[in-house]
Amino acid sequence: MRAIVESSPQKPPLILLVGPTASGKTRLAVELAEALPGEVINADSMQVFRGLDVGTDKPSAADRARVRFHAVDIIDPGDSFDAARFAELGAETVQDIHSRGKIALAAGGTGLYQRALRFGLVEVPARSDEIRAVLRERRDLEGVEALYDELRRVDPETAARIHSNDWVRVERALEVYTLTGRKMSDAQEAHGFAEERFRSCLVGCARPRELLYQGIEQRLDEMWSGGLIAETEKLLSAGLSREVLPLKALGYRHAAAMLCNEMRSDEALEGAKRDTKRFAKRQLTWYRKEPGITWLRSPLSATEVRTLTERLRAQAEQGTPVDWTGLPVEDVSTL
Repeated sequence: MRAIVESSPQKPPLILLVGPTASGKTRLAVELAEALPGEVINADSMQVFRGLDVGTDKPSAADRARVRFHAVDIIDPGDSFDAARFAELGAETVQDIHSRGKIALAAGGTGLYQRALRFGLVEVPARSDEIRAVLRERRDLEGVEALYDELRRVDPETAARIHSNDWVRVERALEVYTLTGRKMSDAQEAHGFAEERFRSCLVGCARPRELLYQGIEQRLDEMWSGGLIAETEKLLSAGLSREVLPLKALGYRHAAAMLCNEMRSDEALEGAKRDTKRFAKRQLTWYRKEPGITWLRSPLSATEVRTLTERLRAQAEQGTPVDWTGLPVEDVSTL
């Protein structure tokens, strides 16, 4: 297949496929990457971990045979990975894909990773193991809610954007404040997130809420009977703490609770469905605040995929805005 992107001093094109979990991002990414041609950068914070296959709904072997995926299965589940590392790795990968005459597509539901890829990250201190140890000891003694309340006192703007149970982001915001005496929200305001690193085009995968929730329930049923429990048991048997990020992820933490006899299988499955729906709702809230996303009804028909491919190819080659005429554009406020 011919290369369609010539080397030039212009910023490389980047197509970002965004949306809540179970909205059809991977399917569309494969269809577009195969036709453009392009390659896919995973933008899901859990799919970077090896051994987390079923519960993260990683691209299938068939999908990976059709197109090349990057940033999947790159670290062990006991290691750390964050938006800063993703921004660096992702930027290098976009440039590499562009240098080989293809178009980079970033697909996933981790909005912070996608924002970091587009704009780079706020300049804040590197992580401090010493401060994190103190914060985690306090978390274990006082609970996450107590630390979240502290964040609301010192940095209410950041706290308003973080769910009270999102320990990773609560910890990071308190860590930055402890190290610098500066609020994370002030650092973000100074950054501005105004200078794009690439010629980005954002496509949102939109599904009506009822259909989205049905898809989530079906996916969890399939995961529960299709290996998620065995996968979780293997992680626990390897000696991983339930406090590491992978075992706190949706599905895995519920399966772990069942395996540790804290709840029945049916209770754990229903909890996973409930929490995943809540997560999808938070994802939509995030993306509604992100500028520049054009939302399309998902899934697209074969004809619509061909039309979108042609329009995105023209945008990449010529740098002109995408013509959305004739495509099923949706109003995200109704989702």
